[in-house]
Order: sequence, then C-alpha cells, then structure tokens
Amino acid sequence: MNKILALVGCSVLLSALAGCQKLAVNQNGLRPAAKSSVDVIVKGGGRFPPSLAGTWKADKWNWEVVFEPNGVISSVVIPLASVRVRPGQITRVYGRKGEPGIFEPGNIEVCFDPQDNELSAYIKIKRVYMDMTSIAEGSCEYFVIGNVSEDGKIWQGDAFNSLDLAVLAPPDPNHTADKSKFKKIGDLRSVLGQEAEELIFTKVPDGNAGINK
Repeated sequence: MNKILALVGCSVLLSALAGCQKLAVNQNGLRPAAKSSVDVIVKGGGRFPPSLAGTWKADKWNWEVVFEPNGVISSVVIPLASVRVRPGQITRVYGRKGEPGIFEPGNIEVCFDPQDNELSAYIKIKRVYMDMTSIAEGSCEYFVIGNVSEDGKIWQGDAFNSLDLAVLAPPDPNHTADKSKFKKIGDLRSVLGQEAEELIFTKVPDGNAGINK
C-alpha cells in the first residue's frame, strides 16, 4: 500500500481497502458488538494473526501499542505528554502542582494486510485538556503504518500525527487561579499526513496481550 494514502486519514484509507472485512468488537474482544470503540479490519476477510498480540514499543517518543489476539488495541501510549489511553475510557493526569489533564479517546482502527504483512493503526483522541501555566484544549490524531518483519518481532513504518489545540492564557501571568478569565492566545495545529516520522517498533519479549496495562 502506498503510504501517501495516509494523507486522507485512516478512516478513509481502511474503507477503501478492497476485500477488507470489518469486525465490530467490544473493548475486551469477547464477542461481536454493534457499536465499538475499536474496529479491526483484515484484508481478504481473514483473522488477525494472534502472533502479533502483545506489547510493541517504539524507538522514539515513548510510543507503545498493546494488541490483543484479535487485533484490538487495549492501550496505547501517545507522544503527547506520553499518556497511556484505553478505548472507551477517560484518562486523567495531573501535573506537578496538581494541574488536571484529560485525554478521551475516540475511534481506534486497526488494519492488517496479510499479503504484504502490513499493519496500520489509527488513534483518535477526541478530547484533550491540559492545564499548566496556560491551558491547551482540543483534539489530536495518530496514524502508524508499516510492515512487520517475517519473524514477527519488528514493526517498521511511518507515523503521522495531527494536532488541533487552542491555547489559552491568563491576562495577568501572576493571577492564574481564575480559569474563567483565560483568553485564547493561539493555536497548535498540524494536518494528519503532513509530515511522516520513521518509527521502529519492537515487540517486547514475552509480551502478553490481555494484561490491559
């Protein structure tokens, strides 16, 4: 698959894969569900290889992805603040002074092409809120696509990300307690697929899926 397709986002990409079978699975992967926070697609309608289940860690930015035997992502550590998020759950984090942060995942999609041994993952964080000296709030997206080595230990490919965050700050930097007076001072924005970064994921030895770290 040409990685330039990542420019249109994983949702469009996965829908365009001819012969893919979309499996609606619940978060625990126990039974098919009509609605789900995770979609798994296997080109040609086969099964997701259970051998790919486990914890995969990248060589940069604290990236980590945990796959279940059916292909569901049970947790992922994203580069933004190195936060671990789980499908269908809100992750709350706190700064050094107790400042609150919220990361709420949206759609998560996985696709595997057995012919090319190509694995891709799309992660949408539909709500981001980080309270520091200033406040950043909005959303972000991540898309990783690449080939898995024949021995199933290396997943090497390209990572794309997008940010859509508004930055708010107090009119007086000496008075930050009243958040209602914060005003927008700028945006942090990037487009999914605008720039790729090469990543090398390595499967953790004896890494087990199902632990929901």
